[in-house]
Amino acid sequence: MKLSQGLGFLSAVGLLSIAALSASAATYTGPGVANGSAVNDGGGISSVVVTNDTSSITFTINSSQPMASYIFYTVELQIVGQAGNGSTSLVNPWGEQIGISSGVNSLINTYGSGASALTYNSGWTQNASGSYAAGGTGSNFATMTFALSSLGLNIGDSFHFDVVSSYANPGGQAGYGALASTGYPAETDNSYQPWLGSNYYDSATDVTSTFNAGGTLYTVVPEPSTLILVGLGGLLLAYRRLFRRV
Repeated sequence: MKLSQGLGFLSAVGLLSIAALSASAATYTGPGVANGSAVNDGGGISSVVVTNDTSSITFTINSSQPMASYIFYTVELQIVGQAGNGSTSLVNPWGEQIGISSGVNSLINTYGSGASALTYNSGWTQNASGSYAAGGTGSNFATMTFALSSLGLNIGDSFHFDVVSSYANPGGQAGYGALASTGYPAETDNSYQPWLGSNYYDSATDVTSTFNAGGTLYTVVPEPSTLILVGLGGLLLAYRRLFRRV
């Protein structure tokens, strides 16, 4: 009897470990297309992978074609319960005509070889900046890692997000490709021409957007080792109680 209970305990430990190791990573699939010829510059977002540990969060943007040095990406975060405190402007603080009209609380904006983290509190503040952890120009992916605090995040927070591609030069352009989209961004004038300088990309209202459907929701969870330790503690306590009864 005790042997079978011990084997059951070990099986539970194994399952807990497997579940914990996969708990903090999520992959979100995008359409991989972009308006104009931007797909050739990496503007088509095929997927985004998000993971975190107890102090930092990592985003990997995957593109359908290698990334040019001048392609621009913005990762827009709308933290659950805080959207009303976010920016409702459709102009990114770096000038691109991109936003979420229902509120953006924090951003990651990229440049040629890296990215910056910003938060909004009645105005935008740049909190951190650094080179890509991997990938970038010439690759089909770019990985960036930032402290949770630099994006206004804490363990347990959930956020909806979108990743949009554009160009920084010339300024004032809208979205060429988007993660939370069924295809080519239509822009606010439904022209599908983000280079005009007179339209905007709104993840909340674009006719191609899937942002409001909640498909790009992520929850900042404890790192796997923490989950395993907490789970093991509970299992050990339960096992000890059961063992004493036998």
